[in-house]
Amino acid sequence: MNKNILFKFKRIFLLLFVFSIPFEYWDPFGVSSFFSVTKMAGFAYAAMAFLTIRDSFDLKIFKYVKLLLIFWILLLVLSHLNYTSSNTVSIFNFTILQNIILYWLITSDLIRGNIRLRAIILSFLLSIILMSTLLSLGIGVKQDYVENLARITFFGNNPNTVGVLAGLGIVFSLYFILNPSQNYGSKSYLIILAIPSFIMLLLHSGSRGALITLVMSAAIMLITNKATPFKRILQIGLLIIVSTYFMEKLVESELMYKRITLFVEEGNTAGRGEIWENVLEIASKRPIIGYGTTGFENEMRVIYGGNKDSHNLFLYVLVTTGIIGLSLFLYFLYFHFEKVVYSFKQGNVLGLILLIFYLTTVFKGGGIIKDKLMWLLLAIIFSGFSYLQNKQVFR
Repeated sequence: MNKNILFKFKRIFLLLFVFSIPFEYWDPFGVSSFFSVTKMAGFAYAAMAFLTIRDSFDLKIFKYVKLLLIFWILLLVLSHLNYTSSNTVSIFNFTILQNIILYWLITSDLIRGNIRLRAIILSFLLSIILMSTLLSLGIGVKQDYVENLARITFFGNNPNTVGVLAGLGIVFSLYFILNPSQNYGSKSYLIILAIPSFIMLLLHSGSRGALITLVMSAAIMLITNKATPFKRILQIGLLIIVSTYFMEKLVESELMYKRITLFVEEGNTAGRGEIWENVLEIASKRPIIGYGTTGFENEMRVIYGGNKDSHNLFLYVLVTTGIIGLSLFLYFLYFHFEKVVYSFKQGNVLGLILLIFYLTTVFKGGGIIKDKLMWLLLAIIFSGFSYLQNKQVFR
């Protein structure tokens, strides 16, 4: 098959993969454990990449990816050594390996200009628009009662994940509005029509973390934005309208108001504080090599009577792979900090915004190491530094 055709199919499957992320846990037929649209698109994207292997895997990135592979092998070995017949988690965690490979592929494609960043962002935004539309129609929506408050779930996504998706949708929308020349020109302003539905999605989720992260991100984007006086006046005018609407809906949102009040007055963290203390205590017993996923499950079962997540990526890495694994992972993330600093100095603020979003999400999220959206953000963050050398990344 012609290479150009393979590249077109690869781009289509990548955009389908991004579009399907909010629907990954939709399981109407009870088969999501081995099949979903997201998994299918991811596999198809990887298959096209292997057919064009020389142009798909950037070997310069492998020196960073190998840190993840060593971490994954360490996790695999420790999980095997600590396995018992009562374990419900798998020794071989294929999802993590799949995410590592997808990270490598997406980063390579962005750096080499095989896919445009604006196309990935647009695909994600269209997905959140569909998500908001389905929410307004009551399709795929359920309620989850936490702290005696009803929060929405969407196609299997918990309320916090819904909040992260909505918040990221608003951030990407602001990026389009503030940087039209790097995206779709004047057409980029059309995304403002979707922002009200994104705001309602965020408020219905009741996610305090996503709200705080969004406010921080928006402030940084506005402060660092550079534009001609006319464009800046236009952008500020549009954002004032959006901000006014946002504040009105925030005041009206009883759910978000109560959750913020609980946090401010009582320091309520939805039980995460207790979990973090227990995880740290477990980790202190094996600080060097950790327990693996199986041993960690066994230890949490003693405390909680069943499997319980750490709700913090760094604690999860520490307790499962010890200081050795945490050092590997932090060293891997260090290179992303390095790229963000470099690109920020050159006028690219998106990498910094996404890094903030990533860190605030993984600090309090459960099951984050398997979350494909977080790996996608890391790929965008890492590849952002190359825009000076390859302008297509931001076209």
